[in-house]
Amino acid sequence: MKTSKVIQDIIVYRSNEIDSDHYLLCAEVNFPPRWLNISTKKNPLKQDEFFKVRSLNDESIRWLYTQRVKLHLSNKKENEIDTEKEWKNIQNILKTAANESLETIKRRNRRKFLKVWDDQIKQLKQTKKSYKNG
Repeated sequence: MKTSKVIQDIIVYRSNEIDSDHYLLCAEVNFPPRWLNISTKKNPLKQDEFFKVRSLNDESIRWLYTQRVKLHLSNKKENEIDTEKEWKNIQNILKTAANESLETIKRRNRRKFLKVWDDQIKQLKQTKKSYKNG
């Protein structure tokens, strides 16, 4: 959530003494109620399925995929006059051919983390902890 939506009004007051460098900052802050975030807690992260397109580099899988596409295109009986319906038909044919010949990957929206973790980074983290703890 952006802070510009949360902070409504800010006023700065000077101290009543002339030689003082103190200021009083007053702000109206409008936090949303907790029940607004309930929907995100109930719904788990979406799992999207993707096709392993890199497997098309293998000749046998590429041949199988093209044969499936040809089979589904030949089974299609009539051409649609409407371009939107024709596009949907082609999309469905490509998806069914991919389902039959390619593998799928289930990917969730995860937190990003450091992918390369070596001993040097581990040691730096431990030294940082030791400095922090005293």
